[in-house]
Amino acid sequence: MNIKQIVNFQLKYLRMAGFLEFVQQVLNIVKTYRDSGEAGVSQLPAKVEAAYTPFASGIAVMDDAYKLSRASEFTQQIADEDTRRDNLYTALKNQVQMYTRFDFDAEKKAAGTYLWNIIRKYGIDVNENYHEESGKLQQMIQELEADNVAGQHITTLGLTSLVSQLKTANEAVRTLLSQRNDERMAQEKAALANARNAVDERYRDLVLMINAAAAMEDNQESIAGLEGVISQVNELIKYYRQYVAPKGGGSAGSPTGEGGGGSNTGGGSSTGSETGGNGSGSTGSPTGEGGGSNTGGNTGGNGGGGNDGPIGDYD
Repeated sequence: MNIKQIVNFQLKYLRMAGFLEFVQQVLNIVKTYRDSGEAGVSQLPAKVEAAYTPFASGIAVMDDAYKLSRASEFTQQIADEDTRRDNLYTALKNQVQMYTRFDFDAEKKAAGTYLWNIIRKYGIDVNENYHEESGKLQQMIQELEADNVAGQHITTLGLTSLVSQLKTANEAVRTLLSQRNDERMAQEKAALANARNAVDERYRDLVLMINAAAAMEDNQESIAGLEGVISQVNELIKYYRQYVAPKGGGSAGSPTGEGGGGSNTGGGSSTGSETGGNGSGSTGSPTGEGGGSNTGGNTGGNGGGGNDGPIGDYD
């Protein structure tokens, strides 16, 4: 008897965004079948329903945590704005310093010397931490703006636009820094990692329950529905193995996925019990003679995105 099963797929090899997208698509596949019957009545067998509910709630928690963690994008924005203000500050400093050497133009030399005495007083280092640099630049710019003599000298030397741009860039960094609270970010990243681990575990439970139900269910209509779910999830896994999961070599995993030196007959290597070879080749069979090796009888490999063995050990 040929019983359809969802093939083994270790989600730990997916990046965070890919992981979340994958489990959301699995959830959609299962939910579509679950809600395909009478309104308010689940089509899933009771044991599958019991695994589905925490899986769905776990994804919701992870989705929220992921959105919060995206605040880490501030890090790159801060770096970009910091580079911009560093360039502007360096340009201002160099031009003012240049005017201090204008022996042939007493007015500009005096203006440059006056401004240079203000600038050097703050000892700004563009390589110091963001907060220190931001504070010093803010104080320096405030002094330049409050000092009427400095303002006249800035106009004399044609530096008005440069000072204005530097102020804007520094304010941009200060604003981004206030939006990115390092302690909060660390907490959010930890929350996201915990949420992912919970979803990973619940995904395994759901798959086990679906596979068990498909093998033990007596109702032919229910079997057909579950097999439809299984086929769709397997197609999704095939796609993710071929196009999303990282490709790479390494030694073949043992039947339980604990490492070790198995063989690889089709190009890609097997990492753990499941990732198999991501190399070229034909369908990955349960014995691993396809696109990548797969050294456990029930632990399909990533053999060229082919059809793999049924779910086995995850660890």
